[in-house]
Amino acid sequence: MKTILIHGIVNLLTAILLLSAAPLAAQERPVAPAPHDAREVFTELMRPYRGLNDYTAQIRVKVDMPNLRVPEVIATIYFKKPDKFHVETRRFAPIPRNSGVFNPFQFDPEKNRIEWMRTEPLEGVAADLYRVEPLDAKSAIRYFQVWVGGSPKRILQVESLAFKGARGLMKFTQQWVEQSDGKWLLPAKVTVHLAFPEGAPAPEGSTPRDNPLTGGMRQIDELSGEGDIFISYSDWRVNRGLADSLFKP
Repeated sequence: MKTILIHGIVNLLTAILLLSAAPLAAQERPVAPAPHDAREVFTELMRPYRGLNDYTAQIRVKVDMPNLRVPEVIATIYFKKPDKFHVETRRFAPIPRNSGVFNPFQFDPEKNRIEWMRTEPLEGVAADLYRVEPLDAKSAIRYFQVWVGGSPKRILQVESLAFKGARGLMKFTQQWVEQSDGKWLLPAKVTVHLAFPEGAPAPEGSTPRDNPLTGGMRQIDELSGEGDIFISYSDWRVNRGLADSLFKP
């Protein structure tokens, strides 16, 4: 009888030790975070735009920058992949190439080093934040921060940092645009917040060489400080076969 009792006590103590050890083992082996294959994510983001060869859109531009007085601008913007663009307007249109021109191809995983940073809320939506670093040694941008979220997943916000210190934060709302070649998720409105360190030029592409009729206004690459540019898009036309000659300086 005594042997049976001792055997039962040993079994009970063994069970208690095993149960108490389980949480310790769990603490010693932290749970790995959910995998984030950055290349796969951005490959999927770009997939709907692989067939987008060019676009034309009407834009309305409003500028709120303390050191730059520009009347509201109405212009036509032309884009041809991977990175050609041209603006037609009778006024100076300060549109930064890397912050204000819609170009999904600038985030091509074949041309960038992409790293998942963290998940964080963005205006009520859970968003994954990625660091996108261009591999092109000639790029004016040191890196982008790209917030991805929603269903289906899409780019919600982009921040760029130029090598010379200028920052651009782009937030946009999107719209579905149906064309003969398909249905595209394209910008409806874009807000670009620009911040220039003292003495630094504006982001590449916002100088008057893209807009030859400046009306004698001060060049944007002389600015310092910060301000906002508001761009609204309409009358989208996709894949109309734009000629390369349209984009020559």
